[in-house]
Amino acid sequence: MKLKLNLYPAVPDMEEKIAAILQEAVDNKARSVEIAYGEAVDGVKKRILNFLNKKEVRRLYSRMEKTDKGWGRIYIHFRHE
Repeated sequence: MKLKLNLYPAVPDMEEKIAAILQEAVDNKARSVEIAYGEAVDGVKKRILNFLNKKEVRRLYSRMEKTDKGWGRIYIHFRHE
């Protein structure tokens, strides 16, 4: 199962939405989550990456991919045991 979250245009409660979709992925044992932040400024990307790199959030997923071509996207991959 793949989950998708579109954060374009940038929303003020971005961290809460990311936390909710990560928890949903863990609960449903999803394989990956795609976070699309679009053509937003670099500050939005940094905010997302800073949140994803927090110690308590980092424990939830196994790997992260970033793309910068066209629409900005971040892929979060899970390895469930």
